Amino acid sequence: MTNRTRPKSTRRRFLQSVAAGAAIACAPGLARAAGSFNWKRFAGTRLRFLLDSHPWTTGMVPPRLPEFEKLTGIKVDWQVYPEDQFRQKLTLDLRSDPSSVDGYMSLTSWDGEAFWAAGWYEPIEKFVRSAELTNPQFDIKDFFPNTLKIASMHGTLIGVPLYPEVQLLYYDKEKFAKHGVKVPQTITEFIAAAKSLEDKKTGYAGYVSRGEGLQAVYTIAPFLFAEGGSWLDAKRRPLLDSDAFVKALHVYSGTLHDYGPPGIAGMSWYESVIVFAQANAAMFTDSSNFVSIVENPKKSKLAGRVGYAMMPKGPAGRHSTLISWALSINAKSHHKEAAWYLIQWLVSKDMEEEMAKQKIPVGRQSVWNGADFQKLMPKAWLDSFVGELPGAAVNQANPLVVPVPQVRDAIGRAIVAVIEGGKARPAAEEAQKEVLQILKMT
Repeated sequence: MTNRTRPKSTRRRFLQSVAAGAAIACAPGLARAAGSFNWKRFAGTRLRFLLDSHPWTTGMVPPRLPEFEKLTGIKVDWQVYPEDQFRQKLTLDLRSDPSSVDGYMSLTSWDGEAFWAAGWYEPIEKFVRSAELTNPQFDIKDFFPNTLKIASMHGTLIGVPLYPEVQLLYYDKEKFAKHGVKVPQTITEFIAAAKSLEDKKTGYAGYVSRGEGLQAVYTIAPFLFAEGGSWLDAKRRPLLDSDAFVKALHVYSGTLHDYGPPGIAGMSWYESVIVFAQANAAMFTDSSNFVSIVENPKKSKLAGRVGYAMMPKGPAGRHSTLISWALSINAKSHHKEAAWYLIQWLVSKDMEEEMAKQKIPVGRQSVWNGADFQKLMPKAWLDSFVGELPGAAVNQANPLVVPVPQVRDAIGRAIVAVIEGGKARPAAEEAQKEVLQILKMT
């Protein structure tokens, strides 16, 4: 695991360190004085972008694409698919008809190693540096430096981050107050709170999170890191038979087994966030992005009474994951420069301000710290998010390997085995054996 610096004690100190780090993280020449910019340079070009279904891709962007097309003279074929279908469609097209795709969304924690090995990422720093190709108002230094790391592979910038996410502890403030339970700061306190707040008679859960194996690899990760573990060692060999992973199984899967809702094994992120939002669980850990669901009165009975905290800490401290979808350019595209025009427009300050109005977390510091976003989002959510960033593990939602789906399946089976009442040590050892075989490391 990387980036295990201790979180600063205050939000102000963190933002000061980010401002200082930005000057170091961004190479000279990326920022330029404002001036005229030729948006019509690639007029007449037609672009095809493939994207994952998300409120940003389905709700926010499509109505505004005509603005881009009028500004640039570039036509955009904006194709959005549900995630599983999107992944299949994107990889199929990149293999069978490579130049048919100009740009796409990529979750680097999942796609990164495979896409890098396949040569599908076009490095973009040369575009960012170009006075002819990048609007001087774009300002790459405005992005949080650690979010730019998300959109990098082996030290190469291969995209621009969209909506960064850490993992947080969500809790029902009224339920905690009624039972006199303190917000857990440690793993021990977390398990005790789940036990205290569970009600087996009514089916009320002390804790809910993902129970479906492949998805639960993401949500078990902070518990692994808190126990001092990592997915891989320095030689990129899996560490699933380590004491840290066994302990993480005890904590995550064991707590879901003991104090989770009925039918927890097999629950996806969608089912688990609904269980919490419908006031059927006291605690929930998952992506910070779900604030838009739990604070929506049309979707959540808990709107206005949700508490937010950083993930519970273990012997090695607290370490969330830090991931984000990125917008990337296909290395085989015949319209790379025009694709860069679209990407820089999509993540411009104006567009990110629109994202912020819809409660979508943003990567730009200026928009994050703007009065609108600060007023719109719950203060505890903002503080917890920023508190997680310094110690978060970048792109560590799963082992960074080429065959991510197969490896996550194998790890997921261990998670589900313990949720269903199995022993952690045998489940971990079986996962280690399977992953070694998948990676041909027997």
